[in-house]
Amino acid sequence: MPKAIALLLIGLLACACSQQSTRPAAVAFHNINAKFNAIWQADRLYKELQKKAWEDRKENYANTLSILPAIDSTFGQAHSQEIANLIRKASLVINRHQNSHYIDDAYLLIGHGRFLKGDLKNAVETYKYINSIDPDQATQIQALIRLYQIYIYQKDFENAEKVEEFIKEAPLNQKQKTDFLYSKAFYHQEKGEIVLAITLLDEVAASLASKQERARAYFILGQLFQDQGKYSLARENFIKSRQIKSNYDLQLNAQIAQEKVSGDESALEKMLKEPKNEDKKSEIYMALGQIQYEKNEFSKAKIYWEKASVNNPNKGELYLQLGNMFVRQLKKFPEAAQYYDSAATYLVSSHPSYAKAQKLKKSWLEYVRMTNLVRKEDSLQILGRKSLPELSEFYTKTKAAQTRKLDSLTSLKKTNVPAAQTLIFTRRNPSPEQQSFYFYNEMARNQGTQEFTFKWGNRTLEDFWNRKNKNTNLSATANAPEKVAATLNPSTETKTAPTTDSLAIWLANIPRTNAQMLASNKKIESTLFTLGKFAKLELNENELAKKTLISLLLNYPTTAYEAESLYLLYLSSYMSVDKKEFKDRLADRFPESYFRQMILKMENGQLSQSKELEVQQTYEKAYATFKQGGYADCFRECLGLQQRYPNSKLEDKIVFLMALCKGGLKDLSAYQVQLKNFSLAFPSSPLKPEAEALLKSITQNNR
Repeated sequence: MPKAIALLLIGLLACACSQQSTRPAAVAFHNINAKFNAIWQADRLYKELQKKAWEDRKENYANTLSILPAIDSTFGQAHSQEIANLIRKASLVINRHQNSHYIDDAYLLIGHGRFLKGDLKNAVETYKYINSIDPDQATQIQALIRLYQIYIYQKDFENAEKVEEFIKEAPLNQKQKTDFLYSKAFYHQEKGEIVLAITLLDEVAASLASKQERARAYFILGQLFQDQGKYSLARENFIKSRQIKSNYDLQLNAQIAQEKVSGDESALEKMLKEPKNEDKKSEIYMALGQIQYEKNEFSKAKIYWEKASVNNPNKGELYLQLGNMFVRQLKKFPEAAQYYDSAATYLVSSHPSYAKAQKLKKSWLEYVRMTNLVRKEDSLQILGRKSLPELSEFYTKTKAAQTRKLDSLTSLKKTNVPAAQTLIFTRRNPSPEQQSFYFYNEMARNQGTQEFTFKWGNRTLEDFWNRKNKNTNLSATANAPEKVAATLNPSTETKTAPTTDSLAIWLANIPRTNAQMLASNKKIESTLFTLGKFAKLELNENELAKKTLISLLLNYPTTAYEAESLYLLYLSSYMSVDKKEFKDRLADRFPESYFRQMILKMENGQLSQSKELEVQQTYEKAYATFKQGGYADCFRECLGLQQRYPNSKLEDKIVFLMALCKGGLKDLSAYQVQLKNFSLAFPSSPLKPEAEALLKSITQNNR
């Protein structure tokens, strides 16, 4: 009998272990095993990973924080083993307890694990799948909220709004409502709707579960109010963030932000002296610099910000800010270019401002290069007006000054300076983001050295090192010092005149003849125009463009770039009086210009149907005049038509007919200009191939 009872119990237990059974005993068995074994372990792992994510996160308090912390891909890589273990534990429920009530919880934990890993694509699929397996309401809402957050991270606002509709239809408890509103505040922040983001975040900040989340929410509120210019509200929220005392780093940055919006320099100076703030000096200096910046004390702001760049992980952003200040307030463009160069070096490629910094670096370095070219030509022209003896004396004095400086440096090296007073410069190991800079990359420098040696051999550092026949050329110059001396000053004895080859080369670069002066002026003229155009179209610096282009027109009144310069000056002007002046001058000087037509288009907009009909009728009359050989009359009719009705549908035909009129009048230069203007103004016109063919034939006939 006992044996039979034992066999019966074993049979019942075996039936209860079946995953396919729907009997109460089987379901209860698998529910207990799923909840108190795999789910419990996976949930514990998830909470530990969440805690580590908060502890490992490095926030950039210099910028406005994101309401939901950014997804950190490095966290998933660093904790890949723990995340894999979390997913494995949750998967046990799916593999071994399919008839339990915790399948949806298992999938939810798997989705959370994939989210922590940064595998957003599979996380989205997991959260979507939960809604297809008839989950309980709490699990469904959690999955929908996380799905909503992922779409916002990906800036897929259309799908986020669809998920939001599902969430709104579900009955939410207080915690779910808080999580949803918190996520919706993030949605509005990502869309740039800051007022709505502030309203929602202010509503839910006090209801957030953890102290760290609450303190962070109040800090973000302070930053958002500060960005809106509401400094008293910003200060209140920074104080609230400090009072929660979640972690020292956030608390200290809240204090710095509070003193900054209050403009309390003495409090920040006091913080600098406290030993516990040694690691935060850069942030304090940044705050002091911001206070000076807002007081228009730009020189003081520069000093503080330069101090802030020492041991500052955000120095790339700081250099970008300094570059902006040197452009907008200080108007010192070479220094701005250098700061942009540093910003582009220190910002990592994943930073939001990385592409902007790279563009600013390239643009301003190019601007400085062109500016230096103009200054160089101006300096050479000043030298070119001097006599040869004056040039010789100037060269000799400059060389002597360089020699004295070199001798002083050499003597300083030979002096027995105490070790404590000797300056030692040590190159620090570059950070990974700096490896792109050639001289910081040891491997690239070694490779460059090998390639140079292979091509040129071991060469000394000297002038003309890359000339194959340099010895022959230089010896010829060295063997004729009397010629150089006689050129400089015939009355001076040969032995007292400078006879070095470098002097002859220096003199060769100075424009002295009329032809050389003319070439130098042409170079300055074209560079000034390029600078003005670059400042307007590339840098969007209207005042800088106006200053450069006006200088071009004043110094070169007959410049070939006058029409386009007047057009660019029109675009760069804010005042209607200035705009009218440049527009009228362009109309007076260049009535047929393409650039005048561009202004008329901007000011008149699209034509009505009745006006289009008038254009059609007038064009047909002009074309009939052209067919009869009345080229001058046809041109006048087309010009009047173009000026009265810019932006018409027949505009390309009108301009093309004007070009043909110039051809009929045998005015080949004007004919060529008109065809070029047509190709420039109407790149998609069906008449463009014909215009290009005519241009080609004109060019061939002129050869």
